[in-house]
Amino acid sequence: MYVGLDVHKDFCQAAFLDNEGKFVKEGRFENTASGLLELAQATAGEEVVMESSSSSMHVYDSLVETCKVKVAHPSKVKAIASARIKTDKIDARILAQLLRADMIPESFVPPKAYRQARLLVRYRASLVSARTRIKNQIRSLLTKEGIKNPFKANAAFGKKGLLFLRNVELEEMQRISMDSLLLLLESFDKQIANFDKRIRDMASQDNYAKLLVTMKGVGCLTALAVASEICDISRFSSYKKLCSYLGLVPSVYQSSTTERRGHITKQGNALLRSMLIQDARVAVRYSKYFKHKYEKLLAKGVKEKKAIVAIARRMVVIMYIMLVRNETYVEERKGEKPVGLLGQ
Repeated sequence: MYVGLDVHKDFCQAAFLDNEGKFVKEGRFENTASGLLELAQATAGEEVVMESSSSSMHVYDSLVETCKVKVAHPSKVKAIASARIKTDKIDARILAQLLRADMIPESFVPPKAYRQARLLVRYRASLVSARTRIKNQIRSLLTKEGIKNPFKANAAFGKKGLLFLRNVELEEMQRISMDSLLLLLESFDKQIANFDKRIRDMASQDNYAKLLVTMKGVGCLTALAVASEICDISRFSSYKKLCSYLGLVPSVYQSSTTERRGHITKQGNALLRSMLIQDARVAVRYSKYFKHKYEKLLAKGVKEKKAIVAIARRMVVIMYIMLVRNETYVEERKGEKPVGLLGQ
């Protein structure tokens, strides 16, 4: 029996296809403990497929112990089969038919521990984003009142900067707004600090992360983010595949004898790519090797932003070889070539 599941936030639509290609039954199962138990019993021992989504992982976890589950890549499934009329029943049926034909483009499902690490990293990023919005509101409030903050950007929310904000003279409603924003800011600072501690603890337990933090410019946050995205370096046959997975390769348009290369593809995890680019900026300050590469690119007329992206890509290349060889980063070795680039 082949079972196609169209997973939604509140329910799963299931289509059951027999070995001869006939649909024998269909049903809707609620995404509750009792509903998922009923679904697990109905699909026990069968082959099941569902599309990868934010709603599908808890369904996957509920079924993986009792049946063979495949998770389909949504965009690739759409490229193979699409219908003019789209309903939950049709989607479930299409998935079941593709499963029977062995045409499911599978999506990698990370182990649960790595999914927890991804969630930790992503939620911290959402907290930082919310904190930045609060800081911008504070800056806007001061601007509207014609008040100039005497501290530079980096120190504006340090100890002295916060003392200034608490005591700056404002009218009543502006003072109430400022105090409220400062309380929120303090709360976010504490939450982010707690998340940072959890990330450090988790990174100290992960074999990949422990290797990655030895590279100059790479902190626990990026190391854990990379480790949780990669999960198993053997998934990638070369460093080029890893760079492509992270969207750090140039886009290519090729037709006949014409070939044009554009900006990086920006596919994959945008948050992780942003972290790597930030770390590249740190690396060119504190690493002789990366600083030399960066200055060389600038001397050739490469723009600053492109040069930093190139350094981020080089860091990923080195990360790949470090993980394949299970080696820590060594800055100076045979003409300051770091580990992973020897002989290249």
